[in-house]
Amino acid sequence: MLYNTNKILKGEAFLKGDKSISHRLLMMASLIEDDSVLYNLSDASDVITTIDCLKACGVNIQSKSKISPSAPIKIKGGNLQNPANTLNCQNSGSTARMLIGLLAGQGINASFSGDDSLLKRPMLRIIEPLIDMGVDIQSNNNFLPLTINLKNIKPINYCIKTNSAQVKSALMFAALGSKEYSYIAYNEYTRNHSEKLLQFLNCNLEIGEKIKIKKTIFRKGIKVHVPGDISSAAFLIAASIIIPGSKIKLRNILYNSTRMGFVEILKKMGAKIKISEVNNDSFESACTIESEFSPNLMPIKINKDNIIQLIDEIPILCAVATQVSGRTIIEDAGELRLKESDRLHAICENLKSMGADVSEREDGLSIVGKKKLYNTRINSFGDHRIAMSFEILNFLVSGAYCGSFSNIIKVSFPDFYNTIDCLSK
Repeated sequence: MLYNTNKILKGEAFLKGDKSISHRLLMMASLIEDDSVLYNLSDASDVITTIDCLKACGVNIQSKSKISPSAPIKIKGGNLQNPANTLNCQNSGSTARMLIGLLAGQGINASFSGDDSLLKRPMLRIIEPLIDMGVDIQSNNNFLPLTINLKNIKPINYCIKTNSAQVKSALMFAALGSKEYSYIAYNEYTRNHSEKLLQFLNCNLEIGEKIKIKKTIFRKGIKVHVPGDISSAAFLIAASIIIPGSKIKLRNILYNSTRMGFVEILKKMGAKIKISEVNNDSFESACTIESEFSPNLMPIKINKDNIIQLIDEIPILCAVATQVSGRTIIEDAGELRLKESDRLHAICENLKSMGADVSEREDGLSIVGKKKLYNTRINSFGDHRIAMSFEILNFLVSGAYCGSFSNIIKVSFPDFYNTIDCLSK
């Protein structure tokens, strides 16, 4: 079924809290021996999964049935227990990887599983270093299901500059169980929410060429308002710059240099984007982002120098690339084949079905813009970011969207369709 809209996006919107920050706040609050209150937490199903897993480990989390800015999440931590049953991480790689590290560091025995998609996602990058830290791990050939057993955590000197913030965070969380310092190498371009949060909590943490971290007892609860999700905002920003006549304002959006890669790339391409009202009141900053139709976008090349900071936004960037005069090239993006779907293949197949000039490479894509596109039946490949990206393109082409991917999109942006509707009235 196609849902007709006004096609032009106009007005203002507030978004639910950033998903990455929400995961980390919940996990760290589970260690605090006091009451914590989290406002504007993400209501993505991935975050609900983290809540359910923490509850299964004995964490007292109180919330209304529907998370909203007016319904704060209250958490009483400091009493993690062995879960009675396998922790079902559903579709959430963030939940699985970071929670494995967190619980291992606290000496918790637990088993982890997930849906068909998560069972296919590799876990070796956290398994190997956690084994080096003394964790007893049994896995399905380095995939989920996976079990960790009670061990005393040893410090680690981890020398691989991982491109994964989840891996980095898992090792940091595990290191919180050792009285001796661990040293963890990191890529400076990976998102740094865990570091900022742990600094906010006065953790035994130093950040230099490596992250130096050890056991910390967290006694004082926190009250935090989570800024709006910048990755969700990316779909709305992209829509506004490629749909003629559009102009939108998004308030209280996360403003973090490690997450602004998509916005910075769009600005280099000639997009009309303005950032204002930067608020630094909490450990993570927030801002207002204004964007509008930008008819003279230029092609760009994405490679190892900038891919890390916009890896999640590559699908919607490819949608934008179809409206650019010239060839956009994406390289060094092989990580996308290990996401909820093989995103490089999914992007290529959907763009071809719309009539776009696109070619798939081993680690990237090449897209020549300004070809006539046609409304098409989207193959989401079960991937929320693929579904939203091509709903935006269908919206551009026909002024309508399919509207049938709510169960997939809720993984990260449950209000996607409602927000589009509100901005297109």
